[in-house]
Amino acid sequence: MKALRIIAGDRARRHIEQHGLSPLDVQAIPGAAGGPKGLILQGLDHFLFGDWFNAAHLSARQQAGVKPLQLLGASIGAWRMAAAASSEPVTALKRLADQYCDAQRYPKGVDRHTISDVCQSMVNAVVGDQAQSMSLPQGKELLVWVNRGLPPLHHARQARARKRGFAAAVLANGLNRDKLAHYFERWIFHSPGAAVDWLEQPFDRIPTHSAPLGEVNIRQALLASGSIPFVLNPIHTIAQAHSAENAYQGPFWDGGLTDYHLALPYHRLDGLVLYPHFANTVTPGWLDKFLKLRKARPDWMSNVVLLCPTDEFVKSLPAGKIPDRSDFKRYGLNHDQRLAHWRQAIAESHRLAEEFAHWAEQPSTRRIEPYA
Repeated sequence: MKALRIIAGDRARRHIEQHGLSPLDVQAIPGAAGGPKGLILQGLDHFLFGDWFNAAHLSARQQAGVKPLQLLGASIGAWRMAAAASSEPVTALKRLADQYCDAQRYPKGVDRHTISDVCQSMVNAVVGDQAQSMSLPQGKELLVWVNRGLPPLHHARQARARKRGFAAAVLANGLNRDKLAHYFERWIFHSPGAAVDWLEQPFDRIPTHSAPLGEVNIRQALLASGSIPFVLNPIHTIAQAHSAENAYQGPFWDGGLTDYHLALPYHRLDGLVLYPHFANTVTPGWLDKFLKLRKARPDWMSNVVLLCPTDEFVKSLPAGKIPDRSDFKRYGLNHDQRLAHWRQAIAESHRLAEEFAHWAEQPSTRRIEPYA
């Protein structure tokens, strides 16, 4: 039974057929939103950031004049990419998995204030003493997705107004994704000096802003990136990178609302995009996951290599599925059972890394499926 699917766009396939696949070919790695689903990528993350893109590679990359590796993330994907950006990526990734599993033992009837406090503690623990190396990594650039609510969502502290605003956003998105421009601004908090021009050029109607990350604001940006409406509180301000006294005004919400799987114009990049993912499709926004026909544009994915689990592998996991947010309801107060299944999935995830490592040594295009 194969555990790993390899899906690639036309440009990526041609490159691999002609040149093989080297870490130097890769310009960006996205990390999708999806809560516990990100746990199934622990094995791949360990291999990629501990071995493939290790310190020696990053040094060689700089010496060869190759652009820094861009790590893009929304929600749990932002937390994964922040850990990967640190000077001790495998240690930080393990810390993230441990925190995500062990800290979330919620009592019955838990409210969003308690969940917000727990998530704040998780972010603080994951960042630890690595705030500087995460926000200004060597040979890497971190980009964190956050959404700022526009006037229809400004009364975020009032439950009724918040529900009305988000209900209107859902209806508008169902008609046309570009209508989200009336409800959200996309904010990309990035390492200072990061090459974000390919994202600042408009690619949809949603207003896009960029702002630098720093030790002062990385924790706030990461928490905002994972602040799911109605589950967590919004983040009302995010400090500017070098001054806690000056701040960007929110409310700021989960980065996955507009960019769930980061369906971005990757074709604008010179290099390849290596995408470890828990799904075999890329869904533009969180609200689009209910709209099966709304997927990333194939031309934007032409230079993307998508790594995801096979259906057979997923069926072999506990409960026959990847960990997800429904597990909190599925297992209820039986936290030990939920965590045992999550940890088993994490252990099995290393099979994905083993298959990729073996394939990458001699990457046959016969293994590659076309991106549809």
